[in-house]
Amino acid sequence: MNQKVLSRLLAAVTLSTALVYPQAASAAAPAPVLHDDNPSGHFGDWYTGAVPPNASKDKPVILFVQGLHSTYNTWYTTDGYYDAAYNAGYRTAFVQLKDADGTGGNMWTNGAKLAEVIKKVADYYGVSKINIIAHSKGGIDTQAALVHYGAHPYVNVVHQLSTPNKGSELADMAYSNWAGWLADILGKKDDAVYSLQTSYMANFRAQTDSRSEVGSTKTYMAAGTGDDGWFSATWFGHAVLPGEDDGAVSVESAFGLPYGIKSFTKDVSHGQIAKASQTWDLVKPKLQNASMKVRANKVSEDKSKEATVEESSVILRGGEVEDTASETFFLESGIDKLNLDTMTSSEDTIVTLISPSGKKYEADLSKKSESEDEPGIFQDAVHHFIEVEEPEAGEWTLEVEGSDDAFFMVGSVDGGEEAKVKASKKVFKKGDKAKISVDLGKNEIDQSSLEKANLTRSMNGEKASVLDEVKFAVKEDELTGNFTVPTKPGVYNLSFDITGVNEDGEPFTRSINYNFAVTNSDGELEK
Repeated sequence: MNQKVLSRLLAAVTLSTALVYPQAASAAAPAPVLHDDNPSGHFGDWYTGAVPPNASKDKPVILFVQGLHSTYNTWYTTDGYYDAAYNAGYRTAFVQLKDADGTGGNMWTNGAKLAEVIKKVADYYGVSKINIIAHSKGGIDTQAALVHYGAHPYVNVVHQLSTPNKGSELADMAYSNWAGWLADILGKKDDAVYSLQTSYMANFRAQTDSRSEVGSTKTYMAAGTGDDGWFSATWFGHAVLPGEDDGAVSVESAFGLPYGIKSFTKDVSHGQIAKASQTWDLVKPKLQNASMKVRANKVSEDKSKEATVEESSVILRGGEVEDTASETFFLESGIDKLNLDTMTSSEDTIVTLISPSGKKYEADLSKKSESEDEPGIFQDAVHHFIEVEEPEAGEWTLEVEGSDDAFFMVGSVDGGEEAKVKASKKVFKKGDKAKISVDLGKNEIDQSSLEKANLTRSMNGEKASVLDEVKFAVKEDELTGNFTVPTKPGVYNLSFDITGVNEDGEPFTRSINYNFAVTNSDGELEK
């Protein structure tokens, strides 16, 4: 092959790559250099990227911070931000947080270590301030480092990519009565997931957002609204998360930093938002050098004491599987579609749905994800999917057959009735009075459906019936529960089903999960 033909072939390959990844970096960057500050593990290690030949002091140094259960490889991968930044002339650095050693760390553990690394990176490059690009929970770890651990003087700009600033309802689910068994088996109930519960994050916002340090750094927020395709793990997340979301974090949560600046929203999944081809060109214009003025941020009032209003059109089931487990629920007529995702830890577990007339629906099996994207809270689960068009009204039965396993079923009802849930607030002090109400619109409520209501303390899985503590009052289409919150500080989930009866006399089931926190006298949470 002559040189001219070879050159044309190489040009064609380059062009086709550019068409597939129109925004991605044009060349692979040299491997980052490890600064081995923790010989016994990864936590606290940091890396510096190669200095590109077109580097300029007019461009800021970028420190990349990964998210939940991830390592620095979030950025140093195919279609990664490192290659894009290198080719654009940016000097870079990376950090390993507690998650790199296996079990995830909360924002306090990771934030303290991240603050140390931020100062080391600034000193290494000889700059007064750096920029940070943070994916998912990495944005929360960054907030802790800046506000609570003294790193704010060293950071000029933070750009978040789908950071759960108000937490994630998927974390709530991991500690709920329904999903707790499976989350235990999958090993997802660690400090990191615990801290992402919505009430824990409401308390973190209360501890953070009123402090003066938040005004030292300009923070941009970005959100995703897509998923990784039909029957993917992020597709399942849409059923649990409120409003628009990326399969792991809702747009409302991603834009939940009261003094943050909305950067962009894009129809990508939670993992894809950290891909260079998808978002680098949207993030790059927001990066600024230390010499540029940081706009003063507005400090907001504490929102953790406000009432919360949510809607539920889901049916949740879960528990231990030893031989056969069976669960029932009611559906009304007029539903367009029932989407059922039953998660287990084993591919050998069999899931079957039986209609009121006895028709059996076998689940389609989706194997554990091998994606290199950030692992979701239920990413390691095996997903058993069942889709039923215009399901018949009546009592449905889910049968799960297996051994040494657990299951978590999420049923999403398209076109059915919705339950509107209103709770007094997300964060309480011990001894406070709490109130939760459920409104079914024009439908009546069957009070006998509350027999399985229970209260779960998140970290250690203690369970206690709340029927003697919560006085449920039913008045036609609305249920109201008044109770005194537990005296032991921590995060709790009040989980229960409610059965409504429509105008045709048909019962239907909806599941409610109310996540709230109880603080000690210092306003702090305990495990």
